[in-house]
Amino acid sequence: WNATVGAQSRDQGRQVLAFLPNEAWIHAGDSITWILATDEPHTVTFLIANQIRNPFSVGCPGYSSSPTSFDGSTCVSSPPLAPGQTFTVSFPATGNFKISCLFHENMSGTIHVLDLSQPLPHDQTFYDNQAKADGKAMLSDMKDHSHDQSVSTGNGVTAGLGEVVATGGGTHTLSIMRFMQRKVTIHAGDTLEWT
Repeated sequence: WNATVGAQSRDQGRQVLAFLPNEAWIHAGDSITWILATDEPHTVTFLIANQIRNPFSVGCPGYSSSPTSFDGSTCVSSPPLAPGQTFTVSFPATGNFKISCLFHENMSGTIHVLDLSQPLPHDQTFYDNQAKADGKAMLSDMKDHSHDQSVSTGNGVTAGLGEVVATGGGTHTLSIMRFMQRKVTIHAGDTLEWT
């Protein structure tokens, strides 16, 4: 199985912080390879039940080499991924496993690992199409507000907007990482506040 980590606009100012798709059903023994599609770093991390989430610099603690295996008994985490890098995890045991990114708290998903006797609801083509559609929808969301002059008042500049979206599989975030006003005019001696 294949999946994508993140999506971005051409100018990199709009970042989708998401596992695409963020929910998948596979069989025990299958593996998934995630590829990083952005310049924003991410991790592919599976924590064990009740484990405290560490900072990205700590990992599980530590990082796993790819390919690795996750059965819910020991945490696995990719190191911070660079654009185009992949991380492969095999799933030998059935269960519902939460995937997260140690860089971004609101970036999660779920992998449902079924017994071989159970039919899978979707195939790779479905997940590819879902990932593309979700990434495109997130990138186009909030476009009407990306240069909205009303987001600040007076001598203020807003640097970025964002939203967190919850789904059945987890959460993902759209971050608009730029100054929201194209132009701000002030007078000599005025103070400008950045938020």
